[in-house]
Amino acid sequence: MPCITPSKRSARPHDRQGHPLRRIANVLSYAVWPHAESTRKTSAVSVRAFAAITLVAGLNLLGAPRAFAASTPPSDPHSGLVATCAACHGAAGEGSPASAIPRLAGQNADYMAHALAMFKDGTRASPVMQAVAHNLSDSDMHDLAQYFATQKPPLAHAAEPPQAAQAEAGRQLAQMGGGTGLAACFSCHAAGGTGNGARFPSIAGQPASFTVARLHEFQARAKSGAVKPGSMTAVAAQLTDAQIEAAAAYLSTLPR
Repeated sequence: MPCITPSKRSARPHDRQGHPLRRIANVLSYAVWPHAESTRKTSAVSVRAFAAITLVAGLNLLGAPRAFAASTPPSDPHSGLVATCAACHGAAGEGSPASAIPRLAGQNADYMAHALAMFKDGTRASPVMQAVAHNLSDSDMHDLAQYFATQKPPLAHAAEPPQAAQAEAGRQLAQMGGGTGLAACFSCHAAGGTGNGARFPSIAGQPASFTVARLHEFQARAKSGAVKPGSMTAVAAQLTDAQIEAAAAYLSTLPR
């Protein structure tokens, strides 16, 4: 982004270092690509996501019409940060089945704050999310998590609903597991997939495309190193592609 030379006049409110829009600019200045994504599909999503973040933040910083930012209350001190999240995750955090972008609306707030902290310290990898989280304070992460946890937009449905047989196979996996050694999804993520504390997110209502991509990431991780028993990496390593598709299809239909 071009350097903006400060004028001799007193700084306007949106030019001050502590303002959310300035923090977005700082986030974008960090947004380099530290490593390639685990799959080509995920990389394509990351490029689109980064472009969206850059566009929204750039428009705000250049004083373009603020219809998008105005979707959050002007009195909200984090409205600029919410707009940055909304650039990819949707105005109310509804997610995107077409782009495998997760739903934030109704997500477990403890989990969201924990995930942002992991992106910030690099223990969870994603070029886009690491760039976004880099300059967030603990208060920012807490407030963003609380904000999106309270949003209740309709589920973002895929173009084609799951077939009945596939959804039923997914229901059995989620509720009962898949036989010896394959735990049910709800045994950790709570009944209905509503989530449980900072470690177990809500998996209900997530776009199926995101759940599939995430489980494939866990499978790739299982092939690259030691697998901790009982972890999501261990669970995903046991799943077939058909099971992944079925579980994701069923979970996407659950309310959140």
